[in-house]
Amino acid sequence: MRQRKNLHCQVIFNLISAYENMVQKGRVCFSDEQPYHDLIDYYEGECLLCRALEIVDHAITEFGFSAVFYIRKAELQLQNKQAEQALATLDQAEARSPGSLNISLLRAEGFASLDMCEDAIALLDDRKTQADSRELSQIYVCEALIYEQQKEYEHMFYVLKAALEADPSNKEALSSIWYCVEYARKYEESVALHEKIIDEQPFNALAWYNLGAAHHYLCNHLEAIEAYEYAFLTNEDFEFAYRDCAEVCLYVQNYQKALQCYQEVMERFEPDADLFLHIGKCYLHLGNHLVAKTFFEKATHFDPYCDEAFFGMGECYAGLKEWRNAVDAYRRAVLIEDRNEDYFAGLGEAHFHLHNFNKAETFFREAADTAPEEARHWTRLAHFLVDRCRPEDALKVLDEAEDYAYGPELLYCRSACLFVMEKKKEALLALEDALFEDFDAHDSLFNLLPVLEQDRDVQAVIATLKPDIHSSYD
Repeated sequence: MRQRKNLHCQVIFNLISAYENMVQKGRVCFSDEQPYHDLIDYYEGECLLCRALEIVDHAITEFGFSAVFYIRKAELQLQNKQAEQALATLDQAEARSPGSLNISLLRAEGFASLDMCEDAIALLDDRKTQADSRELSQIYVCEALIYEQQKEYEHMFYVLKAALEADPSNKEALSSIWYCVEYARKYEESVALHEKIIDEQPFNALAWYNLGAAHHYLCNHLEAIEAYEYAFLTNEDFEFAYRDCAEVCLYVQNYQKALQCYQEVMERFEPDADLFLHIGKCYLHLGNHLVAKTFFEKATHFDPYCDEAFFGMGECYAGLKEWRNAVDAYRRAVLIEDRNEDYFAGLGEAHFHLHNFNKAETFFREAADTAPEEARHWTRLAHFLVDRCRPEDALKVLDEAEDYAYGPELLYCRSACLFVMEKKKEALLALEDALFEDFDAHDSLFNLLPVLEQDRDVQAVIATLKPDIHSSYD
């Protein structure tokens, strides 16, 4: 894929050089139409529309007997927000090719750009009466663009659905409908539509991709992964299918499969910071800190302001117990983004292991203040204070946390604080509240105070409040 792209770039650059030489000599003249199309495509792709319009005017001078370049000129003018000029150009095109569907579609687009949507719809409705299924599908796609402009996304969805029912292979309709589904929230209908298309065309990569996207939004993760896989198996150059499949795999913690998808992207396409970042995350979750670190470093080379990559490097150093390096990496993440609680929590952990306890407390506190609704940061701060023989302060932190967050971990942490303060009766009552809230989380108490695992009173309370397995079936 990359080799083909490099070869294509070289051909285009040679063509540009030849064109520039012709301009300097005062006459642009290619022996056939294709070089003009290639140059227009290039400048259009680079969003240099004025330059593309210059090329198309030269093409019209040489091949003005045909409607082709007038149509291309109108397309460029519409992209360049020159709707009135585009309509005039379409008049010239129609004189050379009366009754052309493409001209009617562009004219409707021009009307819509001038807020003449009723005229645009009327024109399209008139063309529907004479159209075959493939042409009808094209007309519906144009109509859908008008509804998109009016932000009528539900209407847009049904028009695109009609386009695909008329022609399931219409790539423009398949490309447009995937984001329309999200705006119109038509996920279930999208699943049914694309399953029907796939029944008729099992090698339709875009249909598989759209099916995967709909399943993804519906949280049908396994179905989404399967659909995305079929998309890139059907079309090996479908970059988005690889990336989106990997994203779902990351979400369901299938890091090995996610890594395989990202490696395919790295081999087939141009890498970027986001790709290296996510490969690093895969290796980090798989416990390979050294390799993960190299990919996070590559991400920062592509994007020096990638805070997630610096945080990932901090996590790698933490995993390797290189706490000073971890501090440096976490600090760089915070300098780029100072509203992420995990970055402060990482700094707190690193300073804790370096015995910089004042700094550790500051950053644990910052993490809790940045995301007060997250119980885990309050719990970590309280645990730190208990570890520093300050259970009274820890209890105050837990009292404060109740104003913002809720969770069984806060209740178990409160029980541990009370045990440390030798308020056993209150501690056992707090333990009862925690067990009622979430019995399965009671190991968190022993993580805070391992000695309690041998306490008979604690074990008695746990045994007494253990849920009856059989009662859940009654």
